[in-house]
Formats: sequence, C-alpha cells, structure tokens
Amino acid sequence: MKMLNIFLMCIIYLPYINSFLKFKFGNKINIKSNEIKHQITYKLPPNKQHIINKINGFYGLIGPDVNISSVNNLFDLFIGDGTIQGVFFDSGNVTVIKHFVRTDKLIYEEENGRIPNNNLIKLVFATLNKLNLLPNIMGLANTALLNVDNKIYALYERDQPYLLNINFINKEITTIRKQLIPNVPHISGHSKHINNTIETIDYDVIQKKLVFYKLNSVFNTLYQRSIQTRYMPVVHDFWTTHNKIIFMDSPLVMDIKNILKKKMPVFLHKEQPTFIHIVDKNTRNLETYRSNESFYMFHYADIIETLEEIQIYGSLYEELDFSNLNIKGVYRKITINKNTKEVSILKIPELEKFDLEFPIKFDDKIVFRNIHNKTINGFVIFNKMKIIKEIIFKNLCICGEPALLYIDRTPYIVSFAYSKKQNCILFVNLINYDKIIIDVPFTFNIGFHSLFIPNSNV
Repeated sequence: MKMLNIFLMCIIYLPYINSFLKFKFGNKINIKSNEIKHQITYKLPPNKQHIINKINGFYGLIGPDVNISSVNNLFDLFIGDGTIQGVFFDSGNVTVIKHFVRTDKLIYEEENGRIPNNNLIKLVFATLNKLNLLPNIMGLANTALLNVDNKIYALYERDQPYLLNINFINKEITTIRKQLIPNVPHISGHSKHINNTIETIDYDVIQKKLVFYKLNSVFNTLYQRSIQTRYMPVVHDFWTTHNKIIFMDSPLVMDIKNILKKKMPVFLHKEQPTFIHIVDKNTRNLETYRSNESFYMFHYADIIETLEEIQIYGSLYEELDFSNLNIKGVYRKITINKNTKEVSILKIPELEKFDLEFPIKFDDKIVFRNIHNKTINGFVIFNKMKIIKEIIFKNLCICGEPALLYIDRTPYIVSFAYSKKQNCILFVNLINYDKIIIDVPFTFNIGFHSLFIPNSNV
C-alpha cells in the first residue's frame, strides 16, 4: 500500500520533477571498495615468458555480479549488475582489474541503497522509467563489450549502451556515460560493428515485434526494418551478412499456471515449431522457414550459404525454462533448402555428449567452451562438424567466454580460470595446444562475453 501511495503521488507531481525521484531503500553502497587494481608478480619458464612479453593489450570479461552458488534460475543469472574482470598486458607486466559499470541503476543504488526485489516496486520503476523519473531497473550492462572505432561500450539487451574508458596508461577502467540513442529504447547485447556501422535489434514481447537497426558510429539511425514474429521474440543473437539478416523465432510462451510463482514464467514449448526468418536488406523482403522441431539458439557459430542452401551452425536448446538452470546446448547444423523450403537438422551422436556454447570462429575453425557437471571444464575445437581437438581440464574451471588474439600470427585464446587451490589467467595456443598459466591472487567470478583489445599506442 505504501508503494502504491508513492506511485500515485509521483503521478500527481510529475510536472514539478526534473530528475530521478529519491526513495531511500537502505544504506549507501560503496561500489568502489569492491573494485580491484593490482599489478601481479609471477614467474614463467623463459620460453613462455617470451610469449607473454609480446602481448600489449587488454582482456576483459563482462558478466553479472552474482554468487553463482546461490543462483538457481536463468532469470537471476541474467540480472546481476555489469562487472568487468580484466587484465592489462604491457610487455610482460600484468595488471588485474575489476570494474563495476556505473549504470543509472547502480548510481541510484549507491546513493539510495539496493532496490528491493519486489514485483510492485519493479512495476513502479518500470512505469516511471518511461517518464525518465526513475532509472531503468533492467539497465545492467552485463552481457558483452562492443568495440566501435576503439570506443568500448558495455551492452545489455534491455537498455542502451554505456561508454567506457579503457586506459592503457593508468591501467584502469572508468564508465564515461550512457550512450543515448534517439528513438531506440534498447539495443541487442550482440550488436555488431560492421563496415563502419552498428547493426543491432530490439524486440517487443507484447506486440510480438522485432526491429532491426543500422546505426552510424555515433548511434544515429540509418535504416530500420520491423518484423512481426510468431512467438514472444526474446532474441538473444542474430546473424548478419552484406545482404541478409537471420534470426530464430522460437516458441517461447508464458507459463500461465505458475505466473505468480515464478520470477520469469517463460519456457520453450516443445510441441510447437521454431521458425527461421531471413530479411533481404536490399529489397526488405522477408522469407520464413519452418522447422519441424522446437529449439532455441543463444549464439551462432557460423553460417555458410551456397546457391542451393543455407547452413547454420550453433548450439541448440530443446529444453529451456527461465525459472531453472537445467539447460544443455547441443552442437548441430541446420540446413535450409532454398528450393524446397525444407529445414533439416544434422545430429551427430558423438557430439550429443557435449554441452557447448559461446562459439568463437578463427580461420576455418570454431572453438566452444564445454560444460560438465555444471562447470566449464574446457574447450572443444571443430572444423564445421568435425572434432579437431578436445582441451579438457581435470582441475580448472573456466570463468566465461575466452577471447581470441594473435601472437606472431599464431592464434591463442585467453580466459580466466579457477580451482579450489588457484585463480589464474589461461592461454591456449590453438595450433599446438600448449598452455600458459599465470597465477593470480584474486578470486574470479563467472562472466558472459569477452574481448581482447590491442594497445594501439604500442
């Protein structure tokens, strides 16, 4: 009742308010005290130290500030505040950092205390955010990092991006500002910088509509195309070529029976088909293909198009309920026959044992991270659907997506990893599979996506 009264008072006094309303929920939060900046000391054999000495750049892993041991559903996993765990490499010097992205929500909570996890309060914030009177409670900046002409942005699909300063001289990260985009309320966590433009999507689950945008490097809209979807269009990723946009329309539905019991009552309806939408960028025409199977895809590994067919590679999820963590991504190939319009899915029994996600393409290969017993225990490398190498660790758990970098034209992946006894920075040579491990005296948390940024001043 108290929050309802506050909501009604806000409506009455709207004409007199010029900034965020101040609701004191608790003690102020000192986020700075949870951040890290530390140059570490380490020792490697000369041949491995020689490789590290050649690296000048920054590896950053962005993800949610959550305690993974207390998370039991996908929704809670996705709504932690955006945190960047990173490391600066400077000719052998290694500096580990941790930075919380200063979103509108987090700045508000620093002053007013944590916003309660209460449905009525969420409704008040969601409503008044549309009037710019309260911050976007879903503005979290925790999904991915986008490099646009050496400007780095933190992304989340229900908010606008946040511009960061990656300072190679002082070895630190700061949040500069929220990047406002005229007439575009949200952009995808998988926005892409291609040919000096930004390609992204937004979706409306009520109207069942997805909008594709092409923006210039300062986020002004150059092109947009709206597509009506069959289902609730919670589209995490999309694929783009010079003339096509491709995305999956999966049968996500509301769990009406448990709508008051679950935080996110949405699941994949296994008895309804998934559709694949392909938009021609030039003609704006839409072609839709129906699969006889139900699945969801978080990320695309690769797409190959010929005159006769389109081959889509990625991990498919046949079970998906946002109220739990019981998911498994199985690597498969979807083939669309352009002539017959038929959709087929290649399933290889040998690959069904893996739980693969976060694909990274390099040369003609793809590297996935693999999950076993709810921990990321290593990587599997493929050429299309053929296994090239399994890199599985008995005692190390990977924290999130690795990033690709080249050292003397040799591809490596770099990631954070941990065990009961150590935390470390891990490099894997993708040609001979040699490993370099640098121990770090800090505990790493889980993350989603990452990137490696070379220091252009070196």
